[in-house]
Amino acid sequence: MKYLTSITALCLLALLPLSGCGEKTPAPGETGKPSAPAKETSPGPTPAEVVKPAAPAAEPAKPPAEPEVAENPEKEEPKPAISSAIESLTASLGYNLDGQEEGDPKTELEKGLSLQKQGRYTKALEVLGHAAAMKGDESLRAEILLELAETYFRRGKDAQQESLEPGEVVEDPDASLEASAVLFKEVARRYKTELDFSTQAAYMAGSCYLLLGDHQRGLKAYKAAFENFPRTSKYRSKALERAGVCYAGIGNPIQARAFFEKYVRDYGADPEFASTVTKIRNRYLPELALVGKPAPPIRPTSWLNGHITGGLEELRGEVVVVTFFSTWCNHCKSELPRLRKDVEKWTKRGAVFIGVANPSDPKGKSPIDVYVKVNKVPFFDVALDDGGGSARPYRVSGMPAAAIIDQDGILRWRGHYTFMGQSLLEELLPE
Repeated sequence: MKYLTSITALCLLALLPLSGCGEKTPAPGETGKPSAPAKETSPGPTPAEVVKPAAPAAEPAKPPAEPEVAENPEKEEPKPAISSAIESLTASLGYNLDGQEEGDPKTELEKGLSLQKQGRYTKALEVLGHAAAMKGDESLRAEILLELAETYFRRGKDAQQESLEPGEVVEDPDASLEASAVLFKEVARRYKTELDFSTQAAYMAGSCYLLLGDHQRGLKAYKAAFENFPRTSKYRSKALERAGVCYAGIGNPIQARAFFEKYVRDYGADPEFASTVTKIRNRYLPELALVGKPAPPIRPTSWLNGHITGGLEELRGEVVVVTFFSTWCNHCKSELPRLRKDVEKWTKRGAVFIGVANPSDPKGKSPIDVYVKVNKVPFFDVALDDGGGSARPYRVSGMPAAAIIDQDGILRWRGHYTFMGQSLLEELLPE
């Protein structure tokens, strides 16, 4: 990724080593809140010859081990030395997290939260950064640092979706998300005994990477959030679900299924987790069942641009990214900025992006061709799927839904567009 400012570039050198319409899938990091809210805010004809496997044989699934709980959690542990990543970040951005200054950090926190909710991120970062330098008890300081990280997260997310408030300028959204991840991990490291904040921060670090499309780092962060905190943590269950999402995104359906099934075993009997259990059973697991099989056919009544005249068989030999969208879907529209960037990046590597939409959708707000033109949707072509028949074999239950199909016509990933990772495309489209 590119870093367009010298400050963020310095910051990020130290860092190197989110659903759709219909049934809702939360964007990465969208959660309920403990004491300090974090908002984040988804079979065609089988060839006669033997189809080669979608991926090398994976080891038997190994569901995550239960976290170990300290025998004496009340014993105060020595404060760990500051990490090189956070030291570089705070130095480059001018933050002092030692908490030695006099002042009223609670008032500054409230002021910063108000600015954050208004989308005035630049000012909120200034206020919260000042509050982080002030003396205060551990719980308050953990909350301040959490909200500083949350502000970077929201700024990066809104910048990605091109929904910043007037006057807010972010040249590199990814840099904000990278900074957010470092700060979230620092909350989890410094304030592990402040469980309301540390467990949330550990989970949110994974959500930063998920928005960056980096499922490998996201998986590592989510597994840490699951393994390093007790079962009483509400974010432990959320991290278990998202670890499954990351495994699916890197093209490992066996481990993805293992994590999803563990979630159902661990939380299926608790009404509090019923909605996620239902989503896993009705969405994630059926989507995984398609992976490794020939991609279902797409047989529209016509193609918008005329570059394709039949079906997916015309694209055999290409890596194809299919996106199901609708003109009434707000989540589809919010994903457009990322979609445009993905098309620009991956078509240079040889990927083909096609859209699928139902022109007779009774909820449609505009003709498909008008929507595509006005929103500058850069699909190679769009299948006008009258009646939506092509969506059903892909188990589409929310939009924007997406799929990755490899050069042999095998479906390698199915999910919400927000969760489409970069590592699988890197594997399929080596430079």
